[in-house]
Amino acid sequence: MLGKVWFFSLFLGIECYTIAQETLLHQNLLNGYNKRIRPGADRTRPVNLEASFTLVTLKEFSESDGKIAVVGAFGFSWRDERLVWDPASYGGDLYRTIVYFEDIWVPQFVNLNPYDKLKRVGLDEMYCTVEDNGELNFHPPDLYESTCDADVTHYPFDEQKCSLLYYIPGYYSNDINITAASSAFNMELYEKNGLWEILKTSFSVKTSAKNFQIISLTIVMTRRTAYYIAGLLLPIVLMNFIQLFVFLLPVESGERVGFSITVLLAVAVFLTIIQEKLPEASEPNVSLLTYKLLVDMIIGCGMIFAVIIGMRFYHRSDDIRVPWILRGFTRCFYLCCTPINLKQSIKPDEVVEIKHEKPSIGSDEIPIKWNDVGKAFDRVCLPLFFLSLVMNNVVYFITIFA
Repeated sequence: MLGKVWFFSLFLGIECYTIAQETLLHQNLLNGYNKRIRPGADRTRPVNLEASFTLVTLKEFSESDGKIAVVGAFGFSWRDERLVWDPASYGGDLYRTIVYFEDIWVPQFVNLNPYDKLKRVGLDEMYCTVEDNGELNFHPPDLYESTCDADVTHYPFDEQKCSLLYYIPGYYSNDINITAASSAFNMELYEKNGLWEILKTSFSVKTSAKNFQIISLTIVMTRRTAYYIAGLLLPIVLMNFIQLFVFLLPVESGERVGFSITVLLAVAVFLTIIQEKLPEASEPNVSLLTYKLLVDMIIGCGMIFAVIIGMRFYHRSDDIRVPWILRGFTRCFYLCCTPINLKQSIKPDEVVEIKHEKPSIGSDEIPIKWNDVGKAFDRVCLPLFFLSLVMNNVVYFITIFA
């Protein structure tokens, strides 16, 4: 096989460069090269720099810390007249070579809104490819982090928009003219994030009031809500309506107050969990879920007060006369809906006859006990708090999806 290669190279005139020729090329190109001076033979014209971005993965987005981190690679392309050569002088087919990042002039981009310390794009140990016509291509991969203030108004059904801003310090638009190779990210290598779904990406270049150009990488994403629906919202809604069973729990069990307080504490735990995940700032808005849970706690506290009041009615001595207001309340909400057994006088050798009648609301013939007042109070509280919880949940979901 090697003999065939030599045969074709000898008789067909195939040219190929050697390592010595490429070493000589590097010596000639970098001899007297000043990497601190930007390219451009005509200093009145800016260097045309074409930029792009390839997204690999969305590593992290933290609402509480206001941080976004993505893994990807910039793509920069420009022309440097000092790096032009004639391939015929170096074996005839040396059309492309690779040089160190630190040996030539490259655009020193830095993050304009860094999350941590300021650092430039790319490392000294990286390489650039150079064509014989002076065209350079540089693709520095890295973990890019920036600040991003989260809008958690509709959490966990929220949509976030974050921008990573980059510019070249010391150069203005009349020195370097940056153009976008594409209006969006290259997503060919993108791996889906388990928590966020990217809806839209944008790559743009804008000129600031100070006449320097800024690269803006914008990501619009929405939260994947399956986990939050199953692990957060459904348990909260179920706990809301479990509280209502306190009014159906027998008074004799003695567990009414303990039951209602236990459920209220569970709601408080969920409120604490949500507060730990969300930022402390109140702008642009506080999460609507926080307001919902706050109303749930208010309703839960109202249930506890109602249970205590009802327990006082149940355990009050029948020697104390029931006020006329509570008698009317009991006749209206309890006795009017409950069949009362009125026994007729029993005569010897006669069959006992029992009639089920609904006494008149204004009748005083039926004695009303404090136990009846407690039952009437439970009958009023059950639908009242049920409607309150339904309204709270309906208002929350309408506001979220409106």
